[in-house]
Amino acid sequence: LRQVTISVDGILTTTGYTQEDYTMLGSDDFFYVGGSPSTADLPGSPVSNNFMGCLREVVYKNNDIRLELSRLARIVDPKMKLHGDVVFKCENVPTLDPINFENPDSYLAMPKWNTKRVGSISFDFRTSEPNGLILYTHGKPQDRRDAKGQKNNKVDFFAVELLDGGLYLLLDMGSGTVKVKATQAKVNDGAWHHVDIQRDGRSGIISVNSRRTPFTASGENEILDLEGDLYLGGLPDSRVDLVRPTELWTAMLNYGYVGCIRDLFIDGRSNDIKQIAQSQNVTGIKSSCSKATGKQCDSSPCKNNGVCKEGWNRFICDCTGSGFWDSTCEREASILSFDGSMYMKVVIPNIMHTEAEDVSLRFMSQRAFGLLMAATSRESADTLRLELDSGRVKLTVNLDCVRINCNTSKGPEVLYAGQKLNDNEWHSVRVVRRGKNFKLIVDDDMAEGQMAGDHTRLEFSNVETGILTEKRFVSSAPSPFIGHLQSLKFNGLQYIDMCKNGDIDFCELNARFGMRFIVADPVTFKTKGSYLGLATLQAYTTMHLFFQFKTTSPDGFIIFNSGDGNDFIAVELVKGFIHYVFDLGNGPSLLKGNSDNPLNDNQWHNVVITRDAANTHTLKVDTKSVTQNVNGAKNLDLKGDLFVGGLGPNMYQNLPKLVVSREGFQGCLA
Repeated sequence: LRQVTISVDGILTTTGYTQEDYTMLGSDDFFYVGGSPSTADLPGSPVSNNFMGCLREVVYKNNDIRLELSRLARIVDPKMKLHGDVVFKCENVPTLDPINFENPDSYLAMPKWNTKRVGSISFDFRTSEPNGLILYTHGKPQDRRDAKGQKNNKVDFFAVELLDGGLYLLLDMGSGTVKVKATQAKVNDGAWHHVDIQRDGRSGIISVNSRRTPFTASGENEILDLEGDLYLGGLPDSRVDLVRPTELWTAMLNYGYVGCIRDLFIDGRSNDIKQIAQSQNVTGIKSSCSKATGKQCDSSPCKNNGVCKEGWNRFICDCTGSGFWDSTCEREASILSFDGSMYMKVVIPNIMHTEAEDVSLRFMSQRAFGLLMAATSRESADTLRLELDSGRVKLTVNLDCVRINCNTSKGPEVLYAGQKLNDNEWHSVRVVRRGKNFKLIVDDDMAEGQMAGDHTRLEFSNVETGILTEKRFVSSAPSPFIGHLQSLKFNGLQYIDMCKNGDIDFCELNARFGMRFIVADPVTFKTKGSYLGLATLQAYTTMHLFFQFKTTSPDGFIIFNSGDGNDFIAVELVKGFIHYVFDLGNGPSLLKGNSDNPLNDNQWHNVVITRDAANTHTLKVDTKSVTQNVNGAKNLDLKGDLFVGGLGPNMYQNLPKLVVSREGFQGCLA
């Protein structure tokens, strides 16, 4: 062991011992004064920052030599190298106070980072929120072409982001983006964390709390060509020339950083971010950092059943399922009503590319099929589509791999969630995609999936609801939606309310605002002898039947379809009440509607009749339901025409038992 003694002012003296025996320092070692390239990574040291202040008469000597290091540095001796902001006089060094980003819309615009070949950035951060863009800067856009000769507007860029509690570094030097996760454990724990980034050419190291992660940029280029501001904490909405790379998910999802930053050093030079914030007169940035005591949600700030979540010194209201929006869920979200011929289409002037999406909406419908929302492209089969399919929500994600010559996946990815959602009640839908992983949440039901292949980029130029208008790349378009939509939010943008308020330049809309009573394609039966003959009702194992009617007549045949043997289905109005009669081979059964009053009141009424695979029959008239479980045969084998509004000549004499009507329906059906 070797003894080491430290003396301060000749008074305080401390003696220690090295862990290993040694006799000399190697001739190839460096002697650092005032700091090092990676102080946070020095073994055994609790200090993460370089020295700030004044030093004088820095001398190194041993038995053979004496080096006056401070003097040699001042005369620029070739053996010495200076890094950062070093002046050869003693000045007062200002204290670098931390700053607190109080909301996700606040940010700082720092001067351009001149880091062609080498560079370094270090800082400390502290937050309890899982997502936020911490640093971002990019270069001049260059028109590059991909393997198929298509233009691809790419830029050199550098970024640090916090996503789902992990810290990521992103770097693109012209040949593709490298994305490095620099943490194993989550770092949104409210404690201070030190980040140090060193880059030399294409290679570098990012250290978080002394845990080192190497990175290497793609390609052969050694130069990082940056232009413009270095953004801290978020991005401005007003900069039309600001490029948001697809790979930078926090930028695409509009996640600004909320939390504290301190001790920002760029290329060894300290940056007084408190002074910069004051000079830019930025709102939402405070020059201190403390964690508020108590829970922000204790005061129940979220109204109208909004869900409160704890943030960094703030509450966050999740209004997804409430029908309201804004910071405390107090603004009622606009409702759009669709009758099957209506739609809303937001046309995006510049084609969007995303690898991460947050989509949410609410809907109410009595129809089992219909388009809820689709992100579509004019140029490809790319789509992210939500639709009602047999009373469930179906999510389809298709990335057109063939067009861009990537590894072809197995085709569109599909998830289902929820059931019996066509009950004329409000339901909440959310889609979360992060690269290859995606999930669909409908009310309390969740389904998860993972995309095949490596291609994760979604291209779209429209957001459509109600009716799919971009059909060039679709083999089978979903049915038009009949019902109500509310709170459609795509990556932070409230599209329905933005269309209503004129905040979007390109919004095609013929759906009607407000909670309208919806009647789709009404038909009037003027006499009791009129009827329609349609194709056979397909109801062999399950059935879903919906219609609306309005009449002043108390009796009339509405629907009838016969089948093999004694199989049949009939719906009729008897003394103002709905009767549903059927036979699956076990003998006829009757379900009577349990409405409070007769329905021949010249008002529209809704009727839903369902049969599931377990042979449970349900008749719902307006808001009242009656259910019957039937044992025995489960298949309904129908054939011939489906009669609507009445029957053909001479058919009334041969109707099955329990069917009462002997004349047709007079009134309106839809």
